[in-house]
Amino acid sequence: MAITLRTAVIDSVEETETRRLKLLKVSSKSDGAMLTLELPDALSDTLNTSDSITVVIDSKPITKGEQAKLYIEGSVFKKSEKNGLEVVGSVGGLRLVFSLTKSTPSQSNVFSSEKFFLAIM
Repeated sequence: MAITLRTAVIDSVEETETRRLKLLKVSSKSDGAMLTLELPDALSDTLNTSDSITVVIDSKPITKGEQAKLYIEGSVFKKSEKNGLEVVGSVGGLRLVFSLTKSTPSQSNVFSSEKFFLAIM
């Protein structure tokens, strides 16, 4: 079962110390979720601060992924379930951190395999 954050908002798109990289910060207060993702400038151009978006994360390819503003495949580096769910992953060598304060077993299973898919719509 996919993790879907329907009420997510882009908190910021910040410059990083590395040239041509941006740090995207997304939150969904109603879901208790935070997503931080490093992206190249070219991929972050369509994402603006305060935009309302939907984030879908699944262990299988997402059917409407090609229609999304951003569609990526990543790999899980570290998964922790001590205080909610926290996942550190890699997307093309760039860092992704996802946290969910209250996760269900099916949401946690999304990150049980090595790969995951993420779409921002």
